[in-house]
Amino acid sequence: MFSDQVHSCYKVLGLQSPRPDGPAASQQEIRIAYRRALLLNHPDKRQFSDSVQDPATPYTIDEVTRAFKVLVDRTHRLQHSGQGKTDREVGKPGIETVDLDELDYDDGKNEWRRDCRCGDAEGFKVTEDGLHQNCQDGEVIASCPGCSLHLKVTFVLNETG
Repeated sequence: MFSDQVHSCYKVLGLQSPRPDGPAASQQEIRIAYRRALLLNHPDKRQFSDSVQDPATPYTIDEVTRAFKVLVDRTHRLQHSGQGKTDREVGKPGIETVDLDELDYDDGKNEWRRDCRCGDAEGFKVTEDGLHQNCQDGEVIASCPGCSLHLKVTFVLNETG
């Protein structure tokens, strides 16, 4: 389910919000919408009325830029939609990036694991399903259930047989 924050990012750029089960806007569509929104909302490119900000252009350049940064980066978009977790920008400690080969594989559970420095028994874990769901991106965010730390795990899927 998409959050209001992501919907508002689409609104700021003048894009139609995608349905949760539908495709998101392409990188090219987002970039075109960003440039259009910059021109529409730039103070030097519009006529001022008596008020400080014209109601037809309700967004600041900072809001347009922030909306673009959220939507153009899949990781940020997922975090803001509530489907993933990311970095310092949203109040999380830094993310450590590791390769999947650096995690220990558990044959019995079909998952990769790594201990967290907080000492939580679960630590970080990545499942095969998680890898397949994120195979186009080549990265998955693993969260420690015992603290607020996250790992960005990079990988390449080898499809066989």
